[in-house]
Amino acid sequence: MSSFLVIGATGNVGGALTTQLHEQGHHVRALVRSASRTELIPAGIDIAVGDLDDAESLTEAARGVDGVFFMQLAPLPAQAENMIKAARTAGVRRIVVLSSIGTVLEPLPVIGARIAGRDQVFRDSGLDVTYLRANTLMSNATWWLPTIRNEGRVYDASDPGRTVPVDTYDIARVAAVALTEDGHAGRAYILNGPQALTAREQVEILADVLGRTIEFVPLTPEQFAQHSIEQGTPPETAAAVQDLNELLRAGRAGVVTDDITNLTGIAPRTFRQWCEVRVWGRAR
Repeated sequence: MSSFLVIGATGNVGGALTTQLHEQGHHVRALVRSASRTELIPAGIDIAVGDLDDAESLTEAARGVDGVFFMQLAPLPAQAENMIKAARTAGVRRIVVLSSIGTVLEPLPVIGARIAGRDQVFRDSGLDVTYLRANTLMSNATWWLPTIRNEGRVYDASDPGRTVPVDTYDIARVAAVALTEDGHAGRAYILNGPQALTAREQVEILADVLGRTIEFVPLTPEQFAQHSIEQGTPPETAAAVQDLNELLRAGRAGVVTDDITNLTGIAPRTFRQWCEVRVWGRAR
């Protein structure tokens, strides 16, 4: 079997990918920023302590692997350059990058432009890179938990626009295919669930699964941004989210593709299925 380095192994996508690759019999190495994070990694997974800002630690982590799954908390080109340098030094050509549908929306949102710039760094590297352009993550619904629990409400600035939320488990299934099979170098896949939904429709589904009432409170993107700033969000970040909400509100991300089914042979989970398997006890 092959060996793979997973960056972001303690996150929703990376964690699912780590488990899937391990269950398939592959050797998996997880990059963590601190030894204290190792308790979040399943047993049987190799651990490498390193940082995306440290090319030397990335090189050591990449030695002996056949491919790398790469994700970032923020799309910083310098970290992508460090990964490319490490991959070249370690002799690794295959990299699967977690990207976003925001990189191909029109007009290009601020956040999408930043991710697209990072992706271009990988594209210019000459390595065998695959781009996973994920739509809205179903796990983003967990951001609603505090106000559901405390107020019985969800505040949203994207309605009535539709997105096509995707389960991070399904993203990981595609990542596993791109890492373990040939023929994906240079390809970019749009990953989404099976159904375009407004935020209001998602909340209605969630309320039905939970068996409780949840009030949906629509805000304008400007109102949402101002509230975020009042809660401590940096103005620049709030402005970028406002820009994204404007596009979502216009329905620009309501694109449905069959890439997950075509690549894995299994249809992606619906939002209702995700809600049913997710532990929502705190929101009841």
